[in-house]
Amino acid sequence: MNKLNGTLSTTSLPEILHLCSVQQKTGTLVLTRSGINKKLYFNKGELIYITSNKMGERVGEYLIQRGELTRTWAGFLLKDSQRTGIAFTSSLLKKNIFEKDKLEAALSDLANTALADVMTWTAGSYEFSSKIPQQALDGPIRISEAKALQQIIQQGGATKESNNTDELLRTLARKIVTDSFSLPLLPTIAIKLQEHWSHNKIETEPILKLVREDQVLSAYVLRVINSALGKDQQRCATIKQALAAYSADHLIGIVHAQMACAQPPKQSDTVSQLLQHALRCAYLSEQIATQLGEDQEMAFTCGLFHNIGKILLLQLLTENNIADEKLPQLVAKFHQNCGALLSRRWNLAPQVHNCIKSYHDPHSAKENQQLVEIIYLSHKLLVQPDTIDDAIAQCTHLKTQNIKVTDLTDNLALIDEVVASIYTYIID
Repeated sequence: MNKLNGTLSTTSLPEILHLCSVQQKTGTLVLTRSGINKKLYFNKGELIYITSNKMGERVGEYLIQRGELTRTWAGFLLKDSQRTGIAFTSSLLKKNIFEKDKLEAALSDLANTALADVMTWTAGSYEFSSKIPQQALDGPIRISEAKALQQIIQQGGATKESNNTDELLRTLARKIVTDSFSLPLLPTIAIKLQEHWSHNKIETEPILKLVREDQVLSAYVLRVINSALGKDQQRCATIKQALAAYSADHLIGIVHAQMACAQPPKQSDTVSQLLQHALRCAYLSEQIATQLGEDQEMAFTCGLFHNIGKILLLQLLTENNIADEKLPQLVAKFHQNCGALLSRRWNLAPQVHNCIKSYHDPHSAKENQQLVEIIYLSHKLLVQPDTIDDAIAQCTHLKTQNIKVTDLTDNLALIDEVVASIYTYIID
């Protein structure tokens, strides 16, 4: 296939990068969103360079921002480049304005920043062409996809990590993008699934109810369904949408296949607590959405997935033999960006991606602000109920006068009871 095209709302960039790598593609991938145009250049499956017209990501602007080039010189070189046809970066070297090593370092940083930004796009279009300019093949630099992925996980971090942590983050990001991991399935959930299968007739309804309520099962089902979408098919954002689009037998077949290769978590008690919190948040988000007249099922799904990065990180960090005492800090610091990267790799809905990325800080959300604020409030009510009034005041996109906090808190005991019944296995 020499050409491929589509929308980033249907196929995420991490998926496209993986496809280009597997198929050893050479050419140019053009990504466009709201007037921003980025071009990714591949040589035999390897991403070698990226250009962008986004403000702050154009070479001259970037070097000026870094204090390494004056506006006067940038203007002169740009005109000279247009007149002679010599690339702007080549002019910087030929006129001895930059040493090659220094320019390579600056351009590598720029390329990695531009890639980290576009990796998080949940909307826009893409088109791949087998054409590639000689300038991209000749350099002067090569992009580091691993460093760009590390940058995604570190976004928003206030401090620079140690070299060891940098390397760890690159490893984690690479595993997420290449899908070299599996989320753990709790033994209690596996046992309940097995019981529903062990009857003479498969109990469809309780199996699908369990799928909707368990973060890991829901994520796997939506991932498999959305990975098989045709060009004109619409993504399933929730299990309810999946049930409307596919037969129950098809969804149960996906669950059965997942069970066959599922592994129990290495931090079983912690994972169980996190999954129970996720389901509490889902039910509470659903109730807040009901009070506000918002999409209840979408709120439930976003609440269920909001902390999926913690489940993912616990599994990956344990596999990398990270000491137990270091796990809480690493998980707390990087779970949102890791979860957001996972949501793009697995082609989960943009609403889910934005809630995962911004549920701790709703003001940082650029899209789906109402959903993000609902998840933020439900999480706050569960972990810091004394601060709920302050949290409500932070929600500027919701009709907060319609939120009945007393009704929500009165329902918490019932939610806890329902969640406990799902994640507790009682031997008769």
